[in-house]
Amino acid sequence: MVVCVSFLLATVGSENYATFATQVNQVETSTITVGSTITTSLSQPQQLINHAVKVISTTGTNLRCEFWNLTFMGNQGQHVSGNFTSDIPLDFYIVQDTSYQGWSGSCGNAGDAIASRLITTAYGFDAVLPNSGKWDIVLVNSSNVRDADGFLSAYLSSGSYTITEPLLSTVTTTSASTSVTTPTTNILGFPVESIAVGIVIGLAALMVLRYRRRVRR
Repeated sequence: MVVCVSFLLATVGSENYATFATQVNQVETSTITVGSTITTSLSQPQQLINHAVKVISTTGTNLRCEFWNLTFMGNQGQHVSGNFTSDIPLDFYIVQDTSYQGWSGSCGNAGDAIASRLITTAYGFDAVLPNSGKWDIVLVNSSNVRDADGFLSAYLSSGSYTITEPLLSTVTTTSASTSVTTPTTNILGFPVESIAVGIVIGLAALMVLRYRRRVRR
Protein backbone atom coordinates (compact mmCIF):
# COMPACT_ATOMS: atom_id res chain seq x y z
CA MET A 1 0.00 0.00 0.00
CA VAL A 2 2.80 2.38 0.83
CA VAL A 3 4.36 1.72 -2.56
CA CYS A 4 1.03 2.37 -4.29
CA VAL A 5 0.50 5.59 -2.40
CA SER A 6 4.03 6.75 -3.18
CA PHE A 7 3.52 5.92 -6.85
CA LEU A 8 0.26 7.84 -7.00
CA LEU A 9 1.70 10.83 -5.20
CA ALA A 10 4.69 10.80 -7.49
CA THR A 11 2.36 10.68 -10.46
CA VAL A 12 0.29 13.53 -9.08
CA GLY A 13 3.38 15.59 -8.29
CA SER A 14 4.83 15.18 -11.77
CA GLU A 15 4.28 18.39 -13.74
CA ASN A 16 4.84 19.64 -17.31
CA TYR A 17 5.07 23.29 -18.26
CA ALA A 18 3.01 24.88 -21.04
CA THR A 19 3.45 28.37 -22.46
CA PHE A 20 0.38 30.46 -23.32
CA ALA A 21 0.60 33.77 -25.26
CA THR A 22 -1.34 36.50 -23.49
CA GLN A 23 -0.74 39.29 -26.07
CA VAL A 24 0.05 39.17 -29.78
CA ASN A 25 2.05 41.73 -31.77
CA GLN A 26 0.05 44.89 -32.47
CA VAL A 27 1.03 47.57 -35.00
CA GLU A 28 -0.33 51.08 -34.47
CA THR A 29 0.14 54.01 -36.85
CA SER A 30 -0.45 57.59 -35.74
CA THR A 31 0.22 61.08 -37.15
CA ILE A 32 1.76 63.73 -34.91
CA THR A 33 2.74 67.37 -35.39
CA VAL A 34 6.50 67.80 -35.06
CA GLY A 35 6.79 71.47 -36.04
CA SER A 36 5.65 74.01 -38.59
CA THR A 37 6.79 75.46 -41.88
CA ILE A 38 6.59 79.14 -42.84
CA THR A 39 6.12 80.06 -46.49
CA THR A 40 6.37 83.64 -47.73
CA SER A 41 4.94 84.45 -51.14
CA LEU A 42 4.22 87.53 -53.19
CA SER A 43 0.62 88.31 -53.97
CA GLN A 44 -0.56 88.16 -57.57
CA PRO A 45 0.77 91.37 -59.21
CA GLN A 46 -1.25 93.79 -61.31
CA GLN A 47 0.47 94.68 -64.59
CA LEU A 48 0.79 98.42 -65.12
CA ILE A 49 2.81 98.36 -68.35
CA ASN A 50 4.85 95.89 -70.35
CA HIS A 51 5.77 97.36 -73.75
CA ALA A 52 8.05 99.72 -75.65
CA VAL A 53 8.09 103.45 -74.88
CA LYS A 54 9.44 106.52 -76.69
CA VAL A 55 10.55 109.74 -75.06
CA ILE A 56 11.00 112.56 -77.58
CA SER A 57 13.98 114.90 -77.59
CA THR A 58 13.91 118.66 -77.14
CA THR A 59 14.87 119.22 -80.79
CA GLY A 60 13.30 122.42 -82.13
CA THR A 61 12.19 123.66 -78.69
CA ASN A 62 13.57 125.86 -75.96
CA LEU A 63 12.84 123.22 -73.32
CA ARG A 64 15.57 121.74 -71.17
CA CYS A 65 13.94 118.27 -71.23
CA GLU A 66 10.92 116.26 -72.34
CA PHE A 67 8.77 114.05 -70.07
CA TRP A 68 6.98 110.75 -70.52
CA ASN A 69 4.80 109.53 -67.65
CA LEU A 70 2.51 106.66 -66.65
CA THR A 71 -0.12 107.49 -64.03
CA PHE A 72 -1.62 104.78 -61.76
CA MET A 73 -3.59 104.48 -58.54
CA GLY A 74 -1.91 102.76 -55.59
CA ASN A 75 -2.55 102.00 -51.95
CA GLN A 76 -0.23 102.42 -49.00
CA GLY A 77 2.09 99.46 -48.58
CA GLN A 78 1.81 98.23 -52.15
CA HIS A 79 4.95 97.43 -54.15
CA VAL A 80 5.80 98.96 -57.52
CA SER A 81 8.41 96.80 -59.24
CA GLY A 82 9.78 96.22 -62.72
CA ASN A 83 12.55 96.94 -65.19
CA PHE A 84 13.46 99.78 -67.55
CA THR A 85 15.89 99.91 -70.49
CA SER A 86 16.68 102.62 -73.06
CA ASP A 87 19.00 103.11 -76.02
CA ILE A 88 20.15 106.49 -74.65
CA PRO A 89 20.48 107.71 -71.02
CA LEU A 90 17.28 108.90 -69.35
CA ASP A 91 16.25 109.95 -65.84
CA PHE A 92 13.81 107.60 -64.09
CA TYR A 93 11.44 108.51 -61.21
CA ILE A 94 8.52 107.07 -59.27
CA VAL A 95 6.80 110.02 -57.68
CA GLN A 96 3.43 111.03 -56.28
CA ASP A 97 1.32 112.82 -58.89
CA THR A 98 1.01 116.06 -56.87
CA SER A 99 4.81 116.35 -56.74
CA TYR A 100 5.13 115.57 -60.44
CA GLN A 101 2.65 118.30 -61.32
CA GLY A 102 4.80 120.76 -59.37
CA TRP A 103 7.89 120.10 -61.51
CA SER A 104 6.94 122.86 -63.99
CA GLY A 105 10.12 124.59 -65.13
CA SER A 106 12.41 121.80 -63.87
CA CYS A 107 13.49 118.39 -65.11
CA GLY A 108 12.64 116.48 -61.96
CA ASN A 109 13.61 116.21 -58.31
CA ALA A 110 14.98 113.01 -56.84
CA GLY A 111 14.02 114.25 -53.37
CA ASP A 112 10.34 113.88 -54.28
CA ALA A 113 10.70 110.33 -55.60
CA ILE A 114 10.42 107.00 -53.77
CA ALA A 115 12.68 105.47 -56.45
CA SER A 116 14.96 107.22 -58.93
CA ARG A 117 17.97 106.71 -61.17
CA LEU A 118 19.59 109.57 -63.14
CA ILE A 119 21.22 109.27 -66.58
CA THR A 120 20.74 105.53 -66.95
CA THR A 121 20.03 103.07 -69.75
CA ALA A 122 18.88 100.23 -67.46
CA TYR A 123 17.22 100.12 -64.05
CA GLY A 124 15.48 97.44 -62.00
CA PHE A 125 13.22 98.91 -59.32
CA ASP A 126 11.08 97.82 -56.37
CA ALA A 127 9.53 100.55 -54.21
CA VAL A 128 6.86 100.58 -51.50
CA LEU A 129 4.15 103.23 -51.70
CA PRO A 130 4.23 105.29 -48.46
CA ASN A 131 0.61 106.41 -48.88
CA SER A 132 -2.44 105.86 -51.07
CA GLY A 133 -3.33 107.99 -54.06
CA LYS A 134 -2.24 108.80 -57.61
CA TRP A 135 1.35 108.02 -58.57
CA ASP A 136 3.53 108.43 -61.68
CA ILE A 137 6.40 106.63 -63.31
CA VAL A 138 8.32 109.39 -65.09
CA LEU A 139 11.02 109.20 -67.78
CA VAL A 140 12.97 112.35 -68.63
CA ASN A 141 14.93 112.89 -71.88
CA SER A 142 17.40 115.79 -71.75
CA SER A 143 18.80 115.16 -75.24
CA ASN A 144 18.17 117.79 -77.89
CA VAL A 145 19.18 115.51 -80.77
CA ARG A 146 17.82 112.01 -80.17
CA ASP A 147 14.52 110.50 -79.21
CA ALA A 148 14.83 107.71 -76.65
CA ASP A 149 13.50 104.27 -77.53
CA GLY A 150 13.09 102.03 -74.50
CA PHE A 151 11.11 99.28 -72.87
CA LEU A 152 9.31 99.46 -69.55
CA SER A 153 7.65 96.75 -67.46
CA ALA A 154 6.00 97.66 -64.17
CA TYR A 155 3.76 95.77 -61.75
CA LEU A 156 1.74 96.70 -58.70
CA SER A 157 1.37 94.10 -55.94
CA SER A 158 0.12 93.97 -52.37
CA GLY A 159 3.49 92.89 -51.05
CA SER A 160 4.09 89.56 -49.40
CA TYR A 161 2.04 87.33 -47.14
CA THR A 162 3.11 84.53 -44.82
CA ILE A 163 1.50 81.11 -44.50
CA THR A 164 2.26 78.85 -41.52
CA GLU A 165 1.51 75.17 -42.08
CA PRO A 166 1.91 72.27 -39.62
CA LEU A 167 4.72 69.81 -40.32
CA LEU A 168 3.29 66.33 -39.83
CA SER A 169 5.06 63.02 -39.26
CA THR A 170 3.68 59.46 -39.32
CA VAL A 171 4.88 57.27 -36.45
CA THR A 172 4.46 53.46 -36.43
CA THR A 173 4.74 51.59 -33.12
CA THR A 174 4.75 47.83 -32.53
CA SER A 175 3.86 46.41 -29.10
CA ALA A 176 5.97 43.44 -27.96
CA SER A 177 4.29 40.05 -27.37
CA THR A 178 4.34 38.58 -23.85
CA SER A 179 3.86 35.01 -22.62
CA VAL A 180 3.15 33.21 -19.35
CA THR A 181 4.44 29.70 -18.46
CA THR A 182 2.09 27.65 -16.25
CA PRO A 183 2.52 24.09 -14.89
CA THR A 184 0.21 21.22 -15.91
CA THR A 185 -0.04 17.68 -14.46
CA ASN A 186 0.51 14.47 -16.42
CA ILE A 187 -3.02 13.31 -15.59
CA LEU A 188 -5.13 15.49 -17.81
CA GLY A 189 -8.63 16.37 -16.70
CA PHE A 190 -8.08 15.68 -12.97
CA PRO A 191 -6.97 18.41 -10.55
CA VAL A 192 -4.43 17.52 -7.86
CA GLU A 193 -6.93 17.96 -4.99
CA SER A 194 -9.43 15.50 -6.51
CA ILE A 195 -6.74 12.83 -6.96
CA ALA A 196 -5.56 13.24 -3.37
CA VAL A 197 -9.11 12.90 -2.03
CA GLY A 198 -9.64 9.78 -4.12
CA ILE A 199 -6.50 8.18 -2.71
CA VAL A 200 -7.58 8.88 0.89
CA ILE A 201 -11.05 7.41 0.29
CA GLY A 202 -9.56 4.35 -1.37
CA LEU A 203 -7.21 3.73 1.53
CA ALA A 204 -10.04 4.11 4.03
CA ALA A 205 -12.21 1.65 2.12
CA LEU A 206 -9.35 -0.88 1.95
CA MET A 207 -8.77 -0.65 5.71
CA VAL A 208 -12.49 -1.19 6.40
CA LEU A 209 -12.56 -4.33 4.24
CA ARG A 210 -9.52 -5.77 5.98
CA TYR A 211 -11.01 -5.03 9.39
CA ARG A 212 -14.26 -6.88 8.51
CA ARG A 213 -12.35 -9.91 7.31
CA ARG A 214 -10.48 -10.11 10.61
CA VAL A 215 -13.75 -9.81 12.59
CA ARG A 216 -15.35 -12.69 10.61
CA ARG A 217 -12.44 -14.94 11.44
